[in-house]
Amino acid sequence: MRGTNTDVVLLCQVSSAKAEHCVETATGLLRRANFPGESRVVYLGNVAGAIIRAMESPETPEFIEAPGYNEQKWRLKTTSGAMSVTISSKPYWGFGLFTSGYLNTVEISGPINIIARLIFDLDASLATSPWQFKHARSVNKYLAKNYPSTSIEANEKTWRSLISQCKNDSNEMIHVMTQAVDNIEQKVNMVNDFQGWSKDKALVNIAAARYDLAIAKEALADRNMPSVERALARTEAALIEANPDHAMNEGDGEFNIDKSLERISFDEDLVIKSVDDESIPLIDLTESE
Repeated sequence: MRGTNTDVVLLCQVSSAKAEHCVETATGLLRRANFPGESRVVYLGNVAGAIIRAMESPETPEFIEAPGYNEQKWRLKTTSGAMSVTISSKPYWGFGLFTSGYLNTVEISGPINIIARLIFDLDASLATSPWQFKHARSVNKYLAKNYPSTSIEANEKTWRSLISQCKNDSNEMIHVMTQAVDNIEQKVNMVNDFQGWSKDKALVNIAAARYDLAIAKEALADRNMPSVERALARTEAALIEANPDHAMNEGDGEFNIDKSLERISFDEDLVIKSVDDESIPLIDLTESE
């Protein structure tokens, strides 16, 4: 369910790491490498950096375990709204001499749909699938020792399940918005022009909404979730402009909407609620008050 809170643990391969960050000595907070205060270098790695960038307005990450002599071995935590993320960086092969021998353990707690969105964006931003490890034999030994209840296959299954959930959620929203466009178009075709509302302009908005729905589908196929959201937002705005009920309700009470015309309504999540499946009578809106 969308609002259900859950805990997820994911393991991922680190493929690159640079000295672009540091840990502020006084606070333990993550800072950029050019931080002027007292600090020590940390190699954050491509996965952790991508996670923090993908989170919406995260708190400044704080190190639970700061790096010591080994600058790639650390543990940090950050939050974003109802979601909290803890990332650990540890070597699993090559005695920590090579970046390819490090993995990140990502522990996430929060609403499952928000977690799924984060993982979808993370996978889309990385050059390689994060569940594919460079040294499979060594990671199996690491899992047997530290996570005996999981495996490489189970870890990959969790990744793919979260990515699929985000895709399904997005496809569901696109489907809902498609139904909304169809229903609003039916209303528009049944109403003539009246003061403050143009049927021709409404039909143009309907066409724009359908165009943006096509953009949303293409963006989802390209794994570009921000573009999906922007396209759906434009679709919603076009529907509001096209909906004759909206124009009527914004007036000074000159028009009274017949309840039989209200076949659909929107809640805050844009879920369409069917009210009446009977045919919609034609209402003459040209009569004066």
